[in-house]
Amino acid sequence: MNHPGPNHIQRLINEYLKSKEFADKANERVDELKTALRAYVKDNGTPDEKGHVWLPAETHKLKNERRVSVSFDSNKAEVWAKENGHWDKIKKTVEMVDEDLLMTLIWKDETSDAVLGVSADDFYSARETWAFKVVEGKNYDDE
Repeated sequence: MNHPGPNHIQRLINEYLKSKEFADKANERVDELKTALRAYVKDNGTPDEKGHVWLPAETHKLKNERRVSVSFDSNKAEVWAKENGHWDKIKKTVEMVDEDLLMTLIWKDETSDAVLGVSADDFYSARETWAFKVVEGKNYDDE
């Protein structure tokens, strides 16, 4: 990227901060407007056969869309199965590594690398992500 003039990076930072502030305020306003429109549709709209609520409004139609998510309640199923004598028919045992027991085995002896042929780090993978921040101040330790 071309950097004309010594204040170029500061101008970019200032514009970034102002744009970010504007975007945050715009998103806040969008949320306020959506809340007001939803309330208006709820009070004045007409539900359809799927439970969505519609309201014609000049050149647009407003819609409060009904969304339903369904999830399996394993606790409820377990209680029912136990109460009705079906627990042994529907339960399942899942074998898995107990991380605490594995680490105890590895750390039991400081020479576990030599004894077991592994170290604790062999069982962990790292994932790196980056977050961009503009931090006030000139020292890296200021944050």
